Amino acid sequence: MSESSINRKRSDFCNLEYLLVNLGRNQAAAERLIRLFLEGAPNLCVRLEQAAEHGDLPALKDVLHDIRSSCVLFSGNRCLDQARQLEELVREHLHEAPSGKSAPNWPSISAPLILCIQCMATELADILGDREG
Repeated sequence: MSESSINRKRSDFCNLEYLLVNLGRNQAAAERLIRLFLEGAPNLCVRLEQAAEHGDLPALKDVLHDIRSSCVLFSGNRCLDQARQLEELVREHLHEAPSGKSAPNWPSISAPLILCIQCMATELADILGDREG
């Protein structure tokens, strides 16, 4: 992953320039963080999907925190925004237990975030592949 490949490639889901600046332009560290994200992203998606399927609000809260922690490194604002919105909804239901309201359809509300994480992972894998290919 050279700086020229970062600048050439249009990034829709992350900002690797942000990462490089924060790492003092350390390419090896950036590549390692990308690999760690790529290894962990499938597990984050599974955890989110399972928590949503079961309506497990504490588990949803935990995985959303982990997603935000993972995406912030890459300035993955699309995923971060979706995670924040979902986290706020979870928080409302955890603390207020709305009376007379039916619970949200957590799986359908979570699906766009899962897709966003997958898109971000694809983008990062493509950028890493440019460097290795």
